[in-house]
Amino acid sequence: MKKNFTEIEEIIENRIAELEEEYDLDRYDIEDIRMEAYKDHGWNYDPFPLDEAEADEPDKEWHHRSIAEHVAA
Repeated sequence: MKKNFTEIEEIIENRIAELEEEYDLDRYDIEDIRMEAYKDHGWNYDPFPLDEAEADEPDKEWHHRSIAEHVAA
């Protein structure tokens, strides 16, 4: 069953938090986690990809933003 993006974003946030306890995740790791989560739940793509500007902002973590903030960006 295809999950909605709100459910998938929660899964992504939890997975990233879990992995950050053991590893230093970089932008590419996070993109892989996001893409895998969307594909595993019936999507062909990540509708909210991490863009270059967000990757260059070290003190602003993208996965703590709401969906509304992603859409507005």
